[in-house]
Amino acid sequence: MADPTVTGRILRGVGGLYWIDGPDGVLLEASARGIFRKTGEIPTAGDQVDCVPSGDPDRPWQIVGLHPRFNSLVRPSVANLDGLAITLSADHPPPDYLLVDKLLILCFALDIEPLLILTKTDLGEAGSDMLEPYRPVGCQLLEACPQDADSIGQLQDWLSGKTVCLAGQSGVGKSTLVNRLFGSEKMAVGRVSDKIGRGRHTTREVVFFPFAGGYLADTPGFSTLELHEVGIRAEQVTLGYPEIGRLTEPCRFQDCRHLGEPGCALPGGPIHPERLARYRLLRTQLEAVNQYAKKGRGRTTAEPV
Repeated sequence: MADPTVTGRILRGVGGLYWIDGPDGVLLEASARGIFRKTGEIPTAGDQVDCVPSGDPDRPWQIVGLHPRFNSLVRPSVANLDGLAITLSADHPPPDYLLVDKLLILCFALDIEPLLILTKTDLGEAGSDMLEPYRPVGCQLLEACPQDADSIGQLQDWLSGKTVCLAGQSGVGKSTLVNRLFGSEKMAVGRVSDKIGRGRHTTREVVFFPFAGGYLADTPGFSTLELHEVGIRAEQVTLGYPEIGRLTEPCRFQDCRHLGEPGCALPGGPIHPERLARYRLLRTQLEAVNQYAKKGRGRTTAEPV
């Protein structure tokens, strides 16, 4: 007898019901086996799972196995991200650079590739100057507007084959970008939206949609990101500021935290002064709330502290 087990990726989970992208793009509706409650494991959007037929016509499949995650987030709950598209606007709302820096820290701590997207470049006057402080970071930067086919094409290329969430403030144009990206696949995406019972851009929880050989989701939960709540420790703040590791001259003290100690080499170095100020703010805040700030790095998933 053939093995009835199939493997797929969870696109959405709510109320104990999961929608899974199964073989050949077939959408599977499944419940989770009771053993997960005993182990404390909770399947979440982005998880790779094994399923078997349940015999229940309302929930025809049952999740029986959860594949190992290479990263996961708690708020919003999502697993196995390859990339995070961090979005800010050239027009309105005013950019929240502190949020951008927090998201970069999260990306580098969890081995998630960041992309910085500046939207509404057809409306704003500052343009690329807004991204200039981030050029020394080394991640890809993209200026985009829905009418610019070239920038949309570059975004599609970056998304290809990746599992990606969009992140950023409300009103920066994330949904407009998604509309433009899915323009040629509206029917397929619409069918998935109808099946899982919600609109494509009502971001109350994470919902992935197949795109360009990978998956793309607009997500809630990032706009109020608190680093200590997702397990980031004080010494991990430097991960989001790669410029710090590119100093040509060392600080006077080997254990310099770059918080204004005598002989610190950061001022005047490759890091933008405003980025340096935000680094010091975030590092100071985390040292105040995390009594384990001096412990080593190495955590590979953002877990609650």
